[in-house]
Amino acid sequence: MFENEVMITLKLGGERVVRGLDGKPTGAGAYLALELCPGGTLDQLLLEKGRLPMRDAVRLVEDVAEGLAFTHDAKVLHRDVKPANVFLTEQGRAKLGDFGTGSFMTDSSDERVGTAFYMAPELFEGQPSSVASDVYSLGVLAFEVLTGERPFRGESYEALMHEHLAGLLRDPRTVRADLGDPLSRVVRTAMARSPERRYESVSAFLNALREATPQDRPPPQPRAPKPGRSGRHATRKEPANDVQDEDSASSTGTSWWRRLFGGADDAGS
Repeated sequence: MFENEVMITLKLGGERVVRGLDGKPTGAGAYLALELCPGGTLDQLLLEKGRLPMRDAVRLVEDVAEGLAFTHDAKVLHRDVKPANVFLTEQGRAKLGDFGTGSFMTDSSDERVGTAFYMAPELFEGQPSSVASDVYSLGVLAFEVLTGERPFRGESYEALMHEHLAGLLRDPRTVRADLGDPLSRVVRTAMARSPERRYESVSAFLNALREATPQDRPPPQPRAPKPGRSGRHATRKEPANDVQDEDSASSTGTSWWRRLFGGADDAGS
């Protein structure tokens, strides 16, 4: 598994994937060096905050989806998409990481891997992992990030298996009323019990998510002028960071997520 993780991580390099800096997959002194994501993990954020403001929640789901889409484009399955495997930057943006259970799509494997809270129904039945099973796990993650609750609960592997195979999926709007019907449909489609009824790709999920949440789109960044006679000596304007004054904010000693997502009193929608 470690050998796979090193090879996969060093192969990937997308903006929404934790970047591998260097590594040695086998032998004495095997190691993997990763970029630092000082914001911790997404599950830590959810544990601290519970329900996030809607715009922040949508953005985090979109970040994870972009990372997973990039992973699939590189012909890699993650096979364990969950908040604990999503890492946050100082600016509060999400990156998909931890490819210890990942596999190349060209490799055939019947091993059952993943985390029961997020596993697709067909995996419990012994079918191999696929793009569709990763899409399902992404749907579970989206349900949790958007509502602050997991869609299925269980005290054992067997109980969770029964929920994924035969349990009734709650409409996310019953947990969070301001979710809206279009966004609820996106989550429920990704979590369809039959793989054929889910989005055919993470890119399709992303498109549906963006169509369902136009009000949560950040304003477009102004483009820098193209080099030319009049603009040859112009200063290039960089896009603004999510945090206006990162150094001054850090110097206050305030938790990174409190600066970005607000204090405990405003954890509602």
